[in-house]
Amino acid sequence: MGYVVWASELIPTLKPSPDKPFSLAILPQGPHFYTWLLQAAGYLLLDNQKKKLVIISQQSHVPKDILLDNTNYGPIFGKTWGNTITKTKTLVSQLGAKLSTEKHTSLSEQMQFQLPFLRTITESDEIIHISIGDKIETTKINKVTQRINKNFNECNIVILTNIEISTPAKSKKSDEQTQLAKIIQKASLSTPLLTIFQKILISQKKKPEIVAYVNPGDFGKTWSLTTRYICAVW
Repeated sequence: MGYVVWASELIPTLKPSPDKPFSLAILPQGPHFYTWLLQAAGYLLLDNQKKKLVIISQQSHVPKDILLDNTNYGPIFGKTWGNTITKTKTLVSQLGAKLSTEKHTSLSEQMQFQLPFLRTITESDEIIHISIGDKIETTKINKVTQRINKNFNECNIVILTNIEISTPAKSKKSDEQTQLAKIIQKASLSTPLLTIFQKILISQKKKPEIVAYVNPGDFGKTWSLTTRYICAVW
C-alpha cells in the first residue's frame, strides 16, 4: 500500500480522467527494486470500473509458443484468483496456447510481484495471464491481439516489458522520453510484447502517454546501459 501512496505523491498528475480512464498500460518487468513506483502508477491509472484484467508477459521456456498461466494465486486478504477448467480450455483453443506447468517458473514469479497491486489497487475479479515466447511467430501474435481487441471494452490490459534503446547517450530527459515514445509506437518482430501493444493502439487509433520512466544510470550505474523502465498508458 505504501507504494500506492508514494506513486500519487511523486507523480502529482497521477489522476485518471473521469471521462476517459485508461485501459492499457506498459509496465516494467523488473527489477522490482527500481520499478515498484512505476507499476503502482500504472495500476492506479487503469479503469477501476473494469473487473477483468489481462496481464501479458514474456517467457523463454517455449520460445515459439504462448503459455496460459494455469496457477491459482492467493489468498491475499482473503481473495484468490484462478480460472475455471472450461474457461481455461476455451482460451487455450482460441489462442493456440499451451497450459503452464510448475516448470514454467517465470510465469508464477511475475504474477507474485503483481499480486499486491491487484488486490490493493485494481481489485480485479478475473485475471488472465498470458506469456508470449520471445521468438513467437506473427500469426500467434495476431491471435492474441485479435482477442484483446474484440474484448477491449470489457477489460484492462497490462503488458510487462522493459524497453531497450539502441544508442544510449547523455541527453536531456525530455529528449530521451521522445525517443522512448517512438520505440513503443514502432512495430518490430524482435519485440513481441511491444508489437502487441502497437497493434492494439493501431486498432484504437490512439497514441500512448508516457507517465514516467527510470534510467538505471540515475542510480549510480554507468550511463551506457540501454535498458529503460517505463510506465506508459492509453
